[in-house]
Formats: sequence, structure tokens, C-alpha cells
Amino acid sequence: MSDFKTRNRQNVNIGPLSVGDGHPVAIVAELGVNHLGDFGRMKEMIHAAHENGADLLKFQTYIAEDRYDAKNNPKGQAFIDLLAEWQFSRDQEAELWEYARSINATVFTSPFDEASVEFADSLGSVAYKLAAFEVVNLKLVRAIARKGKPVVLSRGMTNKSELDACLKVLDEHKVQYVILHTISSYPLQMKDSHLRMISTLRELYDCPVGHSDHTPGTDVPPLAIAAGANMIEKHFTVNPKLRESDNFFSITGDDLRKIVFDARETERILGSGNMVKIDTEDYMWDFRRHTE
Repeated sequence: MSDFKTRNRQNVNIGPLSVGDGHPVAIVAELGVNHLGDFGRMKEMIHAAHENGADLLKFQTYIAEDRYDAKNNPKGQAFIDLLAEWQFSRDQEAELWEYARSINATVFTSPFDEASVEFADSLGSVAYKLAAFEVVNLKLVRAIARKGKPVVLSRGMTNKSELDACLKVLDEHKVQYVILHTISSYPLQMKDSHLRMISTLRELYDCPVGHSDHTPGTDVPPLAIAAGANMIEKHFTVNPKLRESDNFFSITGDDLRKIVFDARETERILGSGNMVKIDTEDYMWDFRRHTE
């Protein structure tokens, strides 16, 4: 059993949103780099995600050449070159954040380097996301933790000792966090979702647990909620016909509305868990045998 159960973090406040047991499941639209560097498309994505019910919108904030280690991974340079094409200027990013606020959308971001942490902080990010690739990057974890804001972290590819090392840093800075069960495969087949990991994480860590779902479509989120997820993250697009980045397996506005609807229905179906007679049983109560 983990040492981290000693502190109760069942509610994490991200902007106006409370995440945890007893609260509606939080729905996060991951906008990422599905804009492909098109400023107008990114504004359209922000509007569509907010309009269709996302509780939180997640951006990515990075300096392309600092995002991956090209020296140790020959494939890294090709990806860095793509990210450089899709990267907005800092002025453009600031304008996008301002636009999101103008429509009352709540935004946070995944910073991938220390300079981007500082920049996101200057923009007033209400929380930070640690991508699965960065959970073992304790230098970045410390930079984020020093800001004292809530952290949402994806557990993909991470074993327990690596995750514990990350959480130890966050605990040292008294930072609240949400752990997302994630399988780092893009796209992911449903059979590889391993949703039982959600209950494992809930047992190990006294914090809200969610699921970052990389399967196409909308089938998995209700199952994740039934397994105990307090947060659902899905990649979002306004044009799934685009083949670059994650567009081809991302959800659209219509999909997002369905996920929100399914989340609320799943919550109602799950009920309270209290072992008591409920109102709909009143009629049958009269026919029940009673102890002499």
C-alpha cells in the first residue's frame, strides 16, 4: 500500500471546478496541436469545445527544440521539426488564452520545459498537466510544483516507483493532483484500455483518479466512469479528416456532447452506493416478510 494515503485529497479545485468523489465527472477537451499551427482553427476549437460542454480546455505550451531529446532518439528530430511548424508565437498564445477567457472557458496547459512553465504562469493557468512523457522528468515536475497549483498527470508508461517519485515532489510542495490512467498509444484499441487500473490507482492513492482515453469514439468514457473515474480527457478536433497530429482519432463537438450526456447518465445509473431502501421500492415493501 502506498505511503500517499496519509493525506486526503479527494477534492481538487481547478478554477471553478471541484474534481473528486461526490462531484460531477470533469470533462477535459485536449486541444493539443490538432490546430496544426492554424491560429483561426485553434480559436474555432476553443469555441467548439467550450460550446459543446467541456468543463476544462487543455492547451500545450512548449519550445519545440526543447521538447524531445533528439540526441538519444533519432526519430525525435523529425517530430521536433513538425512541432516547430505547429508552434504559435508567445503573443499568439497569449491572444488565445485571452479569447478563451472572453467566452468563459477554463483553460490549463501542459508545459514541456521550464521556460514554458513560467510563461503559462504569467498567463494565469489555473492548473498544469504533466504529460505521460514528463512524469519521470523530475526537473520539470519541480518547476511545476513550485507554482503551487493543481496538477493533472497522466500515468502512461510509468511504473509505481516512478509515479511515487513524481508524487513525492508534488507532496513536498503541498500540491493537489489528479492521476489519469493512460495507455500511451495513439490511437488505442479498446481491448488495450485496461480500465481496472482506475480502481488500482484509487486504492493506492488518496486523490481523484481519471482516464485519458485515446480510443476513437465515445464508448470508453462511460465504462471508465463506472470504474471510478473522476475526470475524463479526450483529444478534440474540428476536422477529423485531417491526418496530421491526433485529429484522425479525436472527438468532434457532437461526440463531446454525447460524452457529457453519457457521463451524467452514468452518474445517475451508478447512484449513491448506500445500502438503504429507495423510494422506488416502496410498493414492494408492503409485500416483504417481516421478522416476528
